[in-house]
Amino acid sequence: MARSSGKSVANKNKASTAGKRAKAAGARATGGRVRTFLREVITELGKVTWPPRSELLQATMVVMVAVAIAAAYIGVWDLVWSGLVNLVRVG
Repeated sequence: MARSSGKSVANKNKASTAGKRAKAAGARATGGRVRTFLREVITELGKVTWPPRSELLQATMVVMVAVAIAAAYIGVWDLVWSGLVNLVRVG
């Protein structure tokens, strides 16, 4: 039968204390990680080649026209199918 020594209990206490210290350090480091992330985001946004205003407006208009065409297409088919369903349901 194995006997436990005082050393193993002392080692467990040291490991527990070290774990608590690491956990506290990790909590403090989280704020630093967020600041580092935000700093890197700002740096990367500075590297972006932003389009000129005229190009941005043109692209926006293209998207709006495409959405309007898609909405009209879906709307027409919705009217057609609801009309057919009403004919079948009434008949």
